[in-house]
Amino acid sequence: MIAGIGTDLVEIYRIEEMILRGRHLSRIFTTTELAYAKDNATTLAGNFAVKEAVSKVFGTGFFGVEPYEIEVLRNESGAPYVKLYGNAKEIAKDKQVSRIHVSISNTREFAQAFAIGECV
Repeated sequence: MIAGIGTDLVEIYRIEEMILRGRHLSRIFTTTELAYAKDNATTLAGNFAVKEAVSKVFGTGFFGVEPYEIEVLRNESGAPYVKLYGNAKEIAKDKQVSRIHVSISNTREFAQAFAIGECV
């Protein structure tokens, strides 16, 4: 059964600016995400869009959830999946969300993500 859905659209240039200005990306992304992306703004924008989409699955946005508590990883074939920590993990448990399916797409200007929370 579907517990919730979420989507988000991110302008890639905003992430590029964060990288160029040396903003604290560790407030948003885990060390694993940063190592995988290697300052690739498109990858990081896609990951941020996933984080927003997942927070919308919960119906909370980032209220009570830190972006770094939603980690975006890739499987062997490069497909994204999420791992939850802290409050994000607790909210998923409270809402009985046992699986979260995510998808990322991008153009030169935008990264977009969709998330579906599933109760099994």
